[in-house]
Amino acid sequence: MKKNKESINAFWKKNKKIKKLFDIFGSKNIKFVGGAVRSALRNETTNDLDLAVNIKFIDVKKQLEKSNIKFTDNSKGHGTISIFSRIDKIEITSLRRDVKTDGRKAKIEHTKSFEEDSLRRDFTINSIYADYDGEVYDPNDGYKDLKSNVVRFIGSPEKRINEDYLRLLRYFRMIGLYSSNELEIDKESLRACIHKFEKIKNLSKERVQSEFYKLILTKNSSFSLYLLKKHNLLDYIVKGLQKLPANDIKYFNKLPEDLIVRLTYLIIRTNVNLIEIRKSLNISNRHIAIIKTILSNKRGFTNILEAKINKYLYGADISLTNYFVYCHINNRKPNSLILDILNNWETPKLPINGRDILKFKNLKGKKIGLRLKMIENWWIDNDFMPNRTECLLKLKKD
Repeated sequence: MKKNKESINAFWKKNKKIKKLFDIFGSKNIKFVGGAVRSALRNETTNDLDLAVNIKFIDVKKQLEKSNIKFTDNSKGHGTISIFSRIDKIEITSLRRDVKTDGRKAKIEHTKSFEEDSLRRDFTINSIYADYDGEVYDPNDGYKDLKSNVVRFIGSPEKRINEDYLRLLRYFRMIGLYSSNELEIDKESLRACIHKFEKIKNLSKERVQSEFYKLILTKNSSFSLYLLKKHNLLDYIVKGLQKLPANDIKYFNKLPEDLIVRLTYLIIRTNVNLIEIRKSLNISNRHIAIIKTILSNKRGFTNILEAKINKYLYGADISLTNYFVYCHINNRKPNSLILDILNNWETPKLPINGRDILKFKNLKGKKIGLRLKMIENWWIDNDFMPNRTECLLKLKKD
């Protein structure tokens, strides 16, 4: 397929580094592929730019070094190089074909054929290529599926899945990006995913976590979660997640596109064990700590003073997450005044400290902390307004 150059949004032309890369490797040897092309065809833009190059991996590195372009090689032998950029994520991968696969990793060989490279990719919509000027090369009719919002495996779905089991989760993530109803579903692809889904247990927790995080942040994540629940697949991801009520799935898209908000919401609505979700998704200690704090204070708040108190006690990130989750669970529209406090109010500092307690009161050990806490509670109850002089006066009187 060759699509009219003028009908594709070649947004990458504004990027000087991209122009330099095409000059270095030669316009016939390098093409955009995947998400960048999908975005261009839908008149959208993205900072995630994947390039396929008809040059061996070792030679790609040599040419980049010769041109003084900084890069990293984190692909562990898969021929992908990441280019340093302040704004964009740029990756270059040498054309390749799979020699041997086992569902987790593949042994690859370089190929000079863009068509052969396309056949080892997962979905038709992910195998559309475009040159610098926006001319499209589409060996698997991916543009037709993109226009119809259809996520379809290239060739045999089971064969594609057996090559890399992560494609099971990636399929539902792509559904969340492009599909919105069951009429847009390729039945053969879905059937294969249902049949093979238990194979995700063979994947590392890190790979499952990364793909699931992306899935729940897609614009149609409600539909993706609906399909997973309908076919009893959610417990393969996290044990207990299958209990997610249908009505909660329906409104999942309305949640802010924030990872912690959405994870916390799933935990609250399923009552899934934190230990289980940590074991299944390898959640970081930092995220677990935030979620624990929110779960211990999920009553929410309904006025400005409560918002201030929550932000003072737990910080901006936790208080915002807590508020969004609370509003969604209770079917309440977020209050603009409360959001302004959570986003913009500068948290004050208690005007006195433990040294002031020692100076005015004959107390020791834990009693110092208890007295300071009493003053802090009084200061909070008075809308954080009493100054140092007033706090000291309160301390002397009590």
